[in-house]
Amino acid sequence: MAASRIAYGTLLPPQAWELSASESSGLTMSQFRFMLAFVLSVVIGAILRLVPRRGRHPFSIVTGFLLIYYPFGNGCIHAFIPSTLVYVCMLRFRTHCGTLAWLIAFPYLIVSHVVQASGAAWKEGHLDFTGAQMVLTLRLIAIGVSYQDGSRPAERLSEYGAKKQLQRLPSLQEFFSYLFAAGNLLAGPFFEAKDYLDYIERKGAWDESDPAKRIPNPLLPGLLRFLKALACAVVWMKLSGTYGADLLESRYFQQEVSLTVRFFLLWLVGMVARCKYYFAWSVAESSLIFSGLCYNGRSTEGRPLWNRYINSRIRRVEFNSSLPNLAANWNCSTGLWLRHYVYERLTPAGKRPTFATLIATQLVSGVWHGLFPGYWFFFATTAVMFEAGKTLYKYERTWPAAVRTFPLWVLFKAVFNAIILAYAASSFIVLWLPDCVAIWRSVYFLPHISIVAIILCGLVLPPGKPTSDVTPSKALAGVEASGKAAGNGKKDE
Repeated sequence: MAASRIAYGTLLPPQAWELSASESSGLTMSQFRFMLAFVLSVVIGAILRLVPRRGRHPFSIVTGFLLIYYPFGNGCIHAFIPSTLVYVCMLRFRTHCGTLAWLIAFPYLIVSHVVQASGAAWKEGHLDFTGAQMVLTLRLIAIGVSYQDGSRPAERLSEYGAKKQLQRLPSLQEFFSYLFAAGNLLAGPFFEAKDYLDYIERKGAWDESDPAKRIPNPLLPGLLRFLKALACAVVWMKLSGTYGADLLESRYFQQEVSLTVRFFLLWLVGMVARCKYYFAWSVAESSLIFSGLCYNGRSTEGRPLWNRYINSRIRRVEFNSSLPNLAANWNCSTGLWLRHYVYERLTPAGKRPTFATLIATQLVSGVWHGLFPGYWFFFATTAVMFEAGKTLYKYERTWPAAVRTFPLWVLFKAVFNAIILAYAASSFIVLWLPDCVAIWRSVYFLPHISIVAIILCGLVLPPGKPTSDVTPSKALAGVEASGKAAGNGKKDE
């Protein structure tokens, strides 16, 4: 009932051409409108780059609102309630506005998840404004905390916080422009208010007076990213009907096939499900590339880089040989937010983050996604995955380079990591507690047993010192990725 109300009660009346198009494509009305708005966001992003400076904020507000109103209808009212409250806090209570933003935006999102039964609705193919509310929540907390940080001396902040702090209160126009820009609430990715305001003013990394920072022609990289999105959409639309949650919940999967086939099907269902996210994020990245906001300077060879707000690196997720590095290549921008607004801020100054810090960060991510057990199980499991990956890395660095890089060992790790990820992700797909337990029981909880065993081995038999061919910087590289996401590196996919 909730999904039906979401799908039709709050939307604009469907037109005949929309009904025909959604039926022929096999999509629900809300999915069809969402995808159409997504495609239009690419066009809007391309136009935004050409709009004169004085018109950029009004253009972003108007087009951004229309792009979310079309698929979500009256649900968009929920964008204004927490946004207005957070702006009032920034206006009146600067020294505490970041804390207040947390206390306003996050509980509002949780209530939205509960009222809309968002996870169940999304699983049935009905999209509501809660997804956009998730992106909005990241923005509201970030801008509130950044403005609060602006009232503090830079030496009391982290290096990242000092770079992103806001020294002055954004105008109401700037505030809502940042929230709605280029329909970016449809699926992200997250970016900082300071970066966006610098982009609008063509300052900082987008300073037009500096030839190296002037935005080059984005046509080719934007089209390539959009084509990647279309390829992922085709895979998802063709295979999701057969290889989806229903298969994992079926008697066929849980009782009639061998253990090897179950692990293969877990991987296949997970890969198909990830294609939906690859599609959404690639379209969003395409929009930001066309707008120029994704421009990240030039490589040492002088090649333009368009990876400032990459949200996923498909090859590094699907063929990943390090569990901790998964966090740096999947939902990267949200991971960046979790790193700087949760993980680091839960770590006392001068202290190293602990496993408890990682667990807390992953649980915040789980609650942000929704109040279904499957989300919590997934993110709690990934925290253990990352810890096991760090332990394994510490063992590896004691081995000779020839052993660490031996092709069979690298292949084994890639297969092992794919199985662990697919196993954990199944809970994210099915959501409900009995289904999660039934799927995991069908493979005898072997992935859980494996990663816990690795951690216990690290406690009972601690790894020794690194071999001479592992420098301290290399040794840290594989460990620091867990619980975090990659920053704005200069290396494109």
